[in-house]
Amino acid sequence: MLKLTRPEGAIIRTLSELWRNAKAVLFDFDGVLADSEPFYRKSWNAVLSDFNHSVSEEEYWNHWAFLGEGLEGEIARTGLRIDDAAELKARQKQLYTDYCVNSRIPLFPSTKSILQLTMSLKPCAIASNTDSALIKAITENSIQHLPPVIGGEGLRAKPFPDIFLKASDFLAVSPSECLVFEDARKGVRAAETAGIPVVLVRNRYNCNLEAPEASCEIQGLEQLHSFLKGIL
Repeated sequence: MLKLTRPEGAIIRTLSELWRNAKAVLFDFDGVLADSEPFYRKSWNAVLSDFNHSVSEEEYWNHWAFLGEGLEGEIARTGLRIDDAAELKARQKQLYTDYCVNSRIPLFPSTKSILQLTMSLKPCAIASNTDSALIKAITENSIQHLPPVIGGEGLRAKPFPDIFLKASDFLAVSPSECLVFEDARKGVRAAETAGIPVVLVRNRYNCNLEAPEASCEIQGLEQLHSFLKGIL
């Protein structure tokens, strides 16, 4: 298992150790269970086209998906002038909602099996910045038994810890006894702030990006799938 480089004195742990010590598991959704980030980028570029502006793949994966800088970060980096950011966000959300309810957002191939295996072994939940209704719309045709979903509605988005803290409270497990699976540094930081050990899941988008706060990392969702099948 590939492990992240840590500052001197930091503790590096393995997936086996983290799993053994965890009483509950929290999954991020976008980029971990669903390949949704390209659709977020597509919806943002659709509304930004009115300003003759677009976000490249590299910029989106790093600044939007991984670091969570969002529209405000794009404005700060590029000098883009937008008079009504709230209206633009509402338009983007509607476009993305249309993708969700029209079954455009694909789950990763092993997502259903991973959730089933995890639910048979430990309490678990999905904890995401995305609204819970959209997560349920994406999964309703492919996953019959979904774990509890803690969406971002009414909560501060990651990298704030609110979503993970709400999920651990919902499962009645202390944060330090949970384990988070994340693909973005914003989520890794949220878990760290919440006091939850976190595994960085590598994918084709974040393969060259670093999140040194993670407890360990795995090379894709399939590695987790193989690990869980090995437990049973």
